Amino acid sequence: MNVSSVLHLIRPHQYVKNFFIFLPLFFGLKITDFSLLIDTFSAFIAFCLVASAIYIFNDYHDIEEDKHHPKKRYRPLASGQVSKQLAIVIMTGLLCAGVGLAAVTTVKVAYIFLMYILINIAYTFYLKHIPIADVSTIAIGFILRLFVGATVTDTHLSMWIVIMTFLLALFLALAKRRDDVVIYLESGKKNAKGYGWL
Repeated sequence: MNVSSVLHLIRPHQYVKNFFIFLPLFFGLKITDFSLLIDTFSAFIAFCLVASAIYIFNDYHDIEEDKHHPKKRYRPLASGQVSKQLAIVIMTGLLCAGVGLAAVTTVKVAYIFLMYILINIAYTFYLKHIPIADVSTIAIGFILRLFVGATVTDTHLSMWIVIMTFLLALFLALAKRRDDVVIYLESGKKNAKGYGWL
């Protein structure tokens, strides 16, 4: 087993997105509460585990499509660096560990995790192919991160932080779709259906 390939598979560099979980603690002026900080950090770790499982699930579903993509063909599953069987084992382990840790933190957080998982399953199978719905789904994922942090710390989320987080995530998602359109124009490999207007 190639450790670097497994690390590439679970994408730890993407964990920076999960720091949104800490925003309710920060803006709620509770960042100095050590107990809440520990609980939030536990939720952060749990979300990282589940997010990695989702990345693997998506890559597993898109293996054949990724093989023809100029960049994604180098991903561990598409390139064959990691076997499908090993990917399933890692995905299952990460998913169970993440949801289990979330449930230990609080059952309400576990419910949010399950919602995140279900939304991403729908995204992988269907929503990612629908313009606007795909980027909106990604943005909702960031909102759920906020709700995780708010639930763990029992902090009220203002309407403004929810709206601003959604818009920021929407902007980032649209920027990524623009990159896909550029790749399509340069290589003819279409990967962003319906975004010819970008």
